[in-house]
Formats: sequence, structure tokens, C-alpha cells
Amino acid sequence: MSRKLQAALFILGAAVFFYFVADIGVRQLMDDAANTGWMFVPIVSVYAFVYACSAGAWQLTMASDPKRPSFWRTYAITISAGAINVLTPLINMGGEPYRIAAVARWMGKRRGAGSVILHRMLHSLSYVVVWLTALGLAFVLLPPVATPKVLLGVAAAVLLGLIALLLLGHRRGVLERVLDWMNRVPLIRRLAARLEPRRGLLIELDRQITEFYHRHPRRFIQAVGLEYLSRCIFMVELVLIAASLGIRLGYFRAFAIGGLEALLGNVLFFMPFELGAREGGYYVLFRLFGMDPRLGLYTSIVSRVRDFVWIAAGLLLIWAAGPGAKPADELAA
Repeated sequence: MSRKLQAALFILGAAVFFYFVADIGVRQLMDDAANTGWMFVPIVSVYAFVYACSAGAWQLTMASDPKRPSFWRTYAITISAGAINVLTPLINMGGEPYRIAAVARWMGKRRGAGSVILHRMLHSLSYVVVWLTALGLAFVLLPPVATPKVLLGVAAAVLLGLIALLLLGHRRGVLERVLDWMNRVPLIRRLAARLEPRRGLLIELDRQITEFYHRHPRRFIQAVGLEYLSRCIFMVELVLIAASLGIRLGYFRAFAIGGLEALLGNVLFFMPFELGAREGGYYVLFRLFGMDPRLGLYTSIVSRVRDFVWIAAGLLLIWAAGPGAKPADELAA
């Protein structure tokens, strides 16, 4: 994506954000923040448990390696990588190279990269299951007049296809297949040519992924379950935000709203920092579920406050992933 297009999308997102703020009023938002008060503490703290579940899932992918980092090291790296992901303007993937470099101190670059890629695939699989759950809840909870049943059905079918593809990737490996596909596509052949010298590494990473799936099915299910649990815990944040304003938001409705917003955010991944996309998504979804859309905008703003807090924590914790075990004797990727 060109710099000009990225800047244009950022301006568009900022315009959407300020439009919603102007529509509701800064004074109203400040009053809501004052009403939330001390509730900001439990709202922000929810993400500590989200990161803990994700770190536990990542630990499961490394359980066979005696040189793996401790859970608390993994937890610190996960928080720091999350901070870097939020700071990445597009697709939230900047933290993955950091995780590979950090965990390589214990496991070496190849095994470290394998664990990070495997965990990312498990994370993606759990996210798709969350989206599918949110679609099912929306089908039940949305008012009949507002329920776009055909659209929900099509989205569910697409997500089931994605689950099948991700499971196929875990069973048979996917990285070398992606490289072969890239070699056949004219527009990205140059990138494929640059990756071709790394084919041996991709084959090794594919072997690690398929070995985990076939040799450790229980750990595979546990890791996906922990990632899914992390998103279930995250939905409590929406319930707490509404409760801080004296509004009762049931957990299942919060799950439907949070899951659909996450799905929309991934569809609009090209929006820098999700600016405008997150605010617009929450605004529309709260209205769709028959609630005051102002609560949607306020929820998005509180979620950005939470982002800032955990960005600060992640950057401070980067030092914790510093001096540790010596690098494993392994070929550099």
C-alpha cells in the first residue's frame, strides 16, 4: 500500500471518528468518562487475563522443547508483542517478528519461528470460531426485522470454509504450498523469488506445524480452547463498560457485538489503527441490537484508552524479554 493511500485512509478514518464525536458531543463523552470513574481499573485489567490465556496457548506449542522460556517470560513477550501489534498501522502483525527474535534466545530461530507461526495459526482459528459464535448469537438475538439472515448465513458459510482451510494447514502444512502458489501468480512472482532460497526453512516450519497437530492433538485442542477463552474473557470488557454507565448489557449480547466488531475490523484491516472502523462498527452494532449507539462510540473510546495502557505496559516489559537464556545452537533462518 502506497504512502499516499495509507495517508488518505487515515484521514478518512479520522474524519469518521470526529464525526461521531461531534454528533454525540464532547461534553457527553466527558460526563460518561466521569461516571465510569474507578471502573476503568477492572475494565483495563480484563486484558491481563486475555494475555494470560494467549501466553498459555503459546506455551502449549512449545511444550516439547526443554529450552522453552518460562510462562512469565512468555507472558511478558506476549504483552510486548501485543503493544507492537497495536502500534502497527496495518494488519496488526508487527509483533510477530519481535516474538520470533525474543523466543530465539531459548529455542533458536527456526524452532522459535515455528512456535510463533503455529500459535498465530491457532489464534486465527480461534478467532474464526469466535466470529462464527457471534454470527449464531446475532441470528438469535437481533430483532427479526433487523436480522439480515441471508447475509449472516453467507458469512457463516465463508467462516466454515476458513476453518476447513486452517485445519488443512495444520494437518498437511501450508507454507510451502503458499510459496508454490505465489510462484504461479504474475503480480507476486518477484516476492516469491526472494523467498525461494528460504524454501528449506518453510518445509521445516511446515513439519513443525503438522507434527504438533498429529502428535499432540490434545495440546492442539487445549491451545485453541485457551485462545477462544481469551476472547470470551475479553467480552466481559463490554459488559463492564455498559455497567459503569448504569446500563445492563447481557453477556451474550456483548459477545455478539464484540465478535461482529472484530470480524468487521478484520474486513477493514486496511484502515490505519482501525481509526473510524472501530468507532463506526460499534456505533452501528449497538444501534442494530436496539441500544443507544452513543454507548457504542463510548465503548470504542474506552477500548482505545485500554490500548494505550497496555501499549505502555508492553513497551516497559520489553526489557523483561531481554537478558535470558543463551541462544540455542541452531542454524540462523
